[in-house]
Amino acid sequence: AKLCNKDEVTNQCDFRSTVVLDEDIPCDGECNADRSRWRISMPCECSIDEPRTVRIDHSPNLAPVWYEYVRQPCIQLAFPEDGHMKTVREIGENTDYGNKAMCADTRLPVAGTACCDKNGQNPIHICVFKGDRVSYSTSEERCAAYGGTTCAWSTVPINGGCGTDTAYNQGSYSEDSSPGLRFLWSSQPCSMSVQISPDGNVAIIHKAGTINVKERVAIDTGTYFGVLWGGDGSYPTVSSSNCGSCEVHESTCVCPAIAVTSAVFDGSQGMPTMNELVSQLHIGAPDPNSFDGTYSLCTAPMCLNNADYNVFSTTAVSNDASIADAFDDQTIFEVNGLFLSNTASIVDIGDGYTFRNPPMYNSPIDQTQRDALYETDAILQHYVDHPNTAPFISTKLIQHLVTSNPSPRYVKVVADAFRTGTYTSGGYTFGKGNYGDMEACVAAILLDREARSSTLDDDAISGRAREPLLKVMHMMRSMELSTESGAKREVDMIYLTSRGLGQESFNAPSVFSFFLSEYQPVGPALNKGVVAPETQLFDAPKLISFMNGLFSLPAFGLTDCQWWQGFGSDRARYWITDYPDGGYFDCGSAETEQPGVPLRLRWKPPSWGGETNVNNAPPSQIIDEVDLLLTGGRLHPSNKAIMEQVYNSANSGINPDSKSLKAVISHFAATPEFHITNNLMNSRVTTTATRPTPDISTPPNPAPVTDYRAIVYLYMDGAMDSYSALVPMNCYLNQQYVSVRGDIAIKSGLLPIDASTSDQPCDDFGLHPSLSNIHSLYNDGDASFIANVGPLIKTMDKYEFEAGSKPQPMALFAHNTQTQITQTVFAQDASAGGVLGRIGDSINNREGSDVFDAYSISGTPKVLEGAPSVSKPADVLSGSGVADFIPKAGTFEANIEALSENVVTSIYGETFSVSMTNAIYRTRLLDEVIGNVTLDEDSCFTNAGTDLADQFEQVARIIKSRDGLEAKRDVFYVSIGGFDTHSDNGPVLTNLLSQIDDSISCFASEMKSQGVWSNVTVISASEFGRTLTSNGLGTDHAWGGNHFIAGGSVAGGRIHGQYPDDITDDGILNIGRGRLIPTTPWEGVWKGISEWFGVEIQNMGSVLPNLSNFASNIFDAADLFQSSLFR
Repeated sequence: AKLCNKDEVTNQCDFRSTVVLDEDIPCDGECNADRSRWRISMPCECSIDEPRTVRIDHSPNLAPVWYEYVRQPCIQLAFPEDGHMKTVREIGENTDYGNKAMCADTRLPVAGTACCDKNGQNPIHICVFKGDRVSYSTSEERCAAYGGTTCAWSTVPINGGCGTDTAYNQGSYSEDSSPGLRFLWSSQPCSMSVQISPDGNVAIIHKAGTINVKERVAIDTGTYFGVLWGGDGSYPTVSSSNCGSCEVHESTCVCPAIAVTSAVFDGSQGMPTMNELVSQLHIGAPDPNSFDGTYSLCTAPMCLNNADYNVFSTTAVSNDASIADAFDDQTIFEVNGLFLSNTASIVDIGDGYTFRNPPMYNSPIDQTQRDALYETDAILQHYVDHPNTAPFISTKLIQHLVTSNPSPRYVKVVADAFRTGTYTSGGYTFGKGNYGDMEACVAAILLDREARSSTLDDDAISGRAREPLLKVMHMMRSMELSTESGAKREVDMIYLTSRGLGQESFNAPSVFSFFLSEYQPVGPALNKGVVAPETQLFDAPKLISFMNGLFSLPAFGLTDCQWWQGFGSDRARYWITDYPDGGYFDCGSAETEQPGVPLRLRWKPPSWGGETNVNNAPPSQIIDEVDLLLTGGRLHPSNKAIMEQVYNSANSGINPDSKSLKAVISHFAATPEFHITNNLMNSRVTTTATRPTPDISTPPNPAPVTDYRAIVYLYMDGAMDSYSALVPMNCYLNQQYVSVRGDIAIKSGLLPIDASTSDQPCDDFGLHPSLSNIHSLYNDGDASFIANVGPLIKTMDKYEFEAGSKPQPMALFAHNTQTQITQTVFAQDASAGGVLGRIGDSINNREGSDVFDAYSISGTPKVLEGAPSVSKPADVLSGSGVADFIPKAGTFEANIEALSENVVTSIYGETFSVSMTNAIYRTRLLDEVIGNVTLDEDSCFTNAGTDLADQFEQVARIIKSRDGLEAKRDVFYVSIGGFDTHSDNGPVLTNLLSQIDDSISCFASEMKSQGVWSNVTVISASEFGRTLTSNGLGTDHAWGGNHFIAGGSVAGGRIHGQYPDDITDDGILNIGRGRLIPTTPWEGVWKGISEWFGVEIQNMGSVLPNLSNFASNIFDAADLFQSSLFR
């Protein structure tokens, strides 16, 4: 009846796709297992250990309906106790796929039944239904009933009637066959061991005498995982104890594993406390009510007086005198809705070493998708329930909704609401009391005093900067973007990133979104030690693109008018149902407000009294109404005065009121107030200071720059698999490479290079087949490689790493932190300035004037950050060149500049104003100097057709303009992403390296044409290397990597540093999975480059604070460059 769900009208079953039973369904009938199912008298539901499918015969005229039985989540322990293990044998005679053994827990229904006669001969397979899995005791009972016994170890023929062919009627058994019954019980004893890696991870090893075991539980082919070691956390290693009494196997220890399970609480000390339960019970249990009366709730006064948890035992306990009877290894505690078993299970491997017996959902014998999903759900639930989750999510939500720098109190209030699922304010309670309730969490965020206090609006660090997409949507909604008839139309907000906005739905550049939550812009935010994440998008191309879009929107509507600078697409210029004749409107007609523009801003100030200013409302009133909608009434008086001038100046000619309103709306997009959420100026500050005007004058006939130097920093974002870029050849190390790298090893097509003069473990190396141009540069003496370089604080080997005896860089293997550390070259302080910025500061201090310029052609990287009082901010360009205002915005450039001319108290407002001012002035300068520059290799860059080639082209244009810019020292940042190749075993990397190779080739040719190739050094970098071992699809995060430097003065044709001489697990640098500790710190490379660039040796400590920590692999300019060219 439960499964049928009979329809009362039709009297037919109304089968549902999923049925959740609220009670057990009684089984029907018993029978003995047989070799042929058709010889079994049905029904015999009570003779199986666990159902897999249920057939419903609901009508004599209709086909039966089948349900799959989906067992509730249930864990098992990885190591059964002694006496609970037998060998199961894989079905099949093919030794590649079948005929192998595993150890199974005899209590679990994971294998089928093979019976032999009393003499242990004539094996047959018996079952009740196809694919029947039973426990070992059931298997014994079935064999006894059949007149035999379980088999010791004999080949069991495949029997289709019992489902032992996993690809039934589809050919022979293979690893790729469809799922089915894979193993049969045997009486063969077995045991388990563990293989312990040098870093303390373990792999499960099964042993069944001399019988071959499955690869997943065999020595050297098992899967390693972390365990919780007992005592002080120590474990046997080859290096520390020669594995003690365990077996030494290469760099690992193989130890016998004995599982011991016992009760944690025995009642002798009375009732355990809540803290004792939570801290000592680590094994879950089923709901005791599911055992059909087996368990009783303890009703003794000691139990009833305890309100924190309930105790369920197999012995009924109603008085305190018998309280000890409530505690044994079968006891279940209910704690906050969770059920915990009163057991602890440890694995003893001898010599006093133990670890907690790991729980698992999926049986190593009978693996199912169902249990894999349960395990995935469990680990996700573990992350959700982690104590850090609530404050982490709360902080992120507060940062996005209210303020970038919430107080600890604020975070705690919101985190408490997240945990408890309720929040009360003003007599109202929000949320339903569930963990993670978003209603409670958001209410706590928006109703807290830090979100609502007007006093805090004056605080410099309260509030936040606003992200671009929200500002665009705010403008559209507040100013009523709509059709003339009111007909609904989908807004096409695509390609915003390529238009320079810096943000677009569903198109984040990385897992860290569009900006880093820990970003600290140079200026007041960095000085105060606070963050301003959204200001990472306040670079010149993005700010100017934003202004262009917001000046286009009021004038033309949501279109692509004025060189694709609007936020709409060309499709937005098609008429819609307002005008059934259809058509395509002209941008000129849109500007003059002729009908036909589908989507335009249609808001009119209430003070107008109509479509025009029929009430003659004064400009101040109109601006106040716009101000209320766009900045919440926070427009500073000085900027309001500018707005009144804008309104009055535009109020003439045809449609004067509309022209004035459009001008004001556009200008609001340029006010700092529109880009932030706190007050621009503290209300108690009555005077304002004007920001100094940047000097962008250039001499009419500049003298040629002498002693010019430039560094181009090529950043490969995502962690480049650099051990596919530089590969050992023709020596023992190549054999290791092929073995360790497996499916990602490059075995053919490598481009050979000579390293015989480089003191490396091999004389021959090969470059990735995609690096043909860099290969030529190396052979021509214009490029060299740095082997196994990465962030370090002190040199170390894997034993020092494992012991933690030396300081390590923060958050190893984390993209965001390692990006910061790689670019700061200060591994213990990710918040430090960038290494190129510090180099520039040193140069400017030495010269006593500003001779250093920094340029980014890709965002706002950490590497260019210097001291604000020493070096000017980096100029940010795009691959398209200098960002410029469209005519509609350019007409008002002076007004845009004036809106940001005052020094303000808000750190977000000041950051915007400084960024906007610098963008305007530096754009004027760069546009004047490099706007019309042509290159000899323009066609090369164009034919390359990649964003990276465009970036290098802009670098080349600036270098060619060095005389006009009066530049003596330039640094450039270019980047290419996509290197986080967890799911790529080659093709993605090949494409990315091809882009790099083509770009470097065009750039080197252009520099040679300009005669400055010897004045330029290109250096590659990435946040870390990738694992030497494959994850099956690609590679994962590692540490050391290989990089190159190139230039006309580079001492090329060499590999600097030390390529590891052993990349196996036994290698002194391998900390697991082919993650190699760097042999060369980044300081070693930057010392030589800094010297070449002009940093004096006495100032090297300020540029490279950790330099004195290293005694080897530190390169002088004479090591990296040709001595005749670097001085």
